[in-house]
Amino acid sequence: MHKWICLVIIKNLKSTLKKYQIVYADPPWQYTSKKFQDGGRDFDKLESNHYATMTIDDLSKLPIEHIITDDSACFLWVVDSHLKEGIEILEHWGFSYKTVAFNWIKITKNKKQCYNFSPWTLKSWELVLLGTRGKMGKYKLLNNVKGLVIAERTEHSRKPEEVRKRIDSLFGNVEKIELFARRVTPGWDAWGDEIS
Repeated sequence: MHKWICLVIIKNLKSTLKKYQIVYADPPWQYTSKKFQDGGRDFDKLESNHYATMTIDDLSKLPIEHIITDDSACFLWVVDSHLKEGIEILEHWGFSYKTVAFNWIKITKNKKQCYNFSPWTLKSWELVLLGTRGKMGKYKLLNNVKGLVIAERTEHSRKPEEVRKRIDSLFGNVEKIELFARRVTPGWDAWGDEIS
């Protein structure tokens, strides 16, 4: 990601006066510099063709503490190769890792399971990590929200709306923000450089 975009993100977060109990983030991960052979193409270059990516270091330095309440939760999208980094980012942002909140199994419009290339085994899922701070558990409304999400894979990097709905079911009408958003969802604030 260009350095000036990183600086804009940091400035926006530091200047925000509103505080949130829920942060929902799908960071523009920059993958390792290794070439994952997929027809001779570099995987990280494929990602950066879709959007500007950020390094783990840049993501870790985002001043999320400026926008969260003492009792808050973060739902962070990761691929399984970034589990360790995802947990580290949660901690840098002021949250304690609790669990994998959601596991999205990707299917096609014809209801067949999708498989994506990866270095070791073909993948058909993405994960949402949950981190909390303070006593966020006291705000939980339901104990029957399911973690498995089976939903259609659509355009590149677009996540299923079902995950936001389940977060709403878990915590109800608290202040929520989606970071790195591509659109605004009713009941949520959104920040992202690609919001249409």
